[in-house]
Amino acid sequence: MTTMQNFGSPGRLRTAVCVGTIAATLPYLALKIAWVTGSGIGVHGDGMRSGTMIGANLATLGMDAIAAVLALALARPWGRRVPGWLLVLPMWVATGLLAPIALVVPVAAVVGAFTGGFSSSGDPSQDLIEGWVYAVVYGGFGLQAIGLVAGFVMHARERWAGVFALRLRDLPAGPAAGTRRLIVAGVAAFGLIPVAVQLSWAFGSHALRPEDTRTAAESLVIDSGFALLVLAGLVAMVTLTRRPDGRPALRTLITAWVGTGTAFGWGLFWLLTSTLHTPLNEGQDMRGLALVGGLQTLVGAVLATVLALLVTEAAGASENAADRSGMIQA
Repeated sequence: MTTMQNFGSPGRLRTAVCVGTIAATLPYLALKIAWVTGSGIGVHGDGMRSGTMIGANLATLGMDAIAAVLALALARPWGRRVPGWLLVLPMWVATGLLAPIALVVPVAAVVGAFTGGFSSSGDPSQDLIEGWVYAVVYGGFGLQAIGLVAGFVMHARERWAGVFALRLRDLPAGPAAGTRRLIVAGVAAFGLIPVAVQLSWAFGSHALRPEDTRTAAESLVIDSGFALLVLAGLVAMVTLTRRPDGRPALRTLITAWVGTGTAFGWGLFWLLTSTLHTPLNEGQDMRGLALVGGLQTLVGAVLATVLALLVTEAAGASENAADRSGMIQA
């Protein structure tokens, strides 16, 4: 995915999307900067002043700053010179982290309004963080998700137009196809373990689960939503390696992108947060969440690697075929 094409000047729509996405990062960045510098806005007590929380806030501040830079790169001429992988990798992680927030959290918020309260985090952090912070943070994340996806699609349609025209039968076959199919099937089956655990949480199980302050209805929406996004990604990856027919591959590719990104992004987040001692998880047994997160991280990373190889090889073959056709016509 390194082929560069002639681009026109970024249009007003893409510029507006870029500005809107960057604006959506500002409330979160402002909160994080305030907490890192010792402010107690939006929190109770001095939990945010611990060394661990300062480090965590610096890390998440950096992640949101990367999202702002990514939005800018997708809309400005200099972004066309950025190597493809340097855009695709953070965009994949960002999609995985933000997609559940954009798709699942709003539904959970509505459900929570009718069932006695909503805690987006799923942690007993209501004692530390005030409720309005969740609305500001997750509202901004939802807008970022929309803006980043819109900007990336516009950028990718110009830069990698061949990917949008791929059909399932265009995906690479050859001697490695059987091995690739076996790897994906095995990893997808392995990925059903964390999916099953999350679905059990959705229906009230407390196995491998930290203490939870959400209502049963909120848990049903959030845990099942996260699990189904990952499950959809597993099914999409199996479909891509089977190459069943000549249908357009774009919808399946998008599903695989979002599902593997969700597995990796949130799996890594759960794995890291479960290993840190903070006021948000004090006194809780986080080993189960670490296990689920570790499994998801591994599954997402392996399947995304296969996905990248599939798309790169198929897009390269499509470009070579187009070049040969042009030479013959000439």
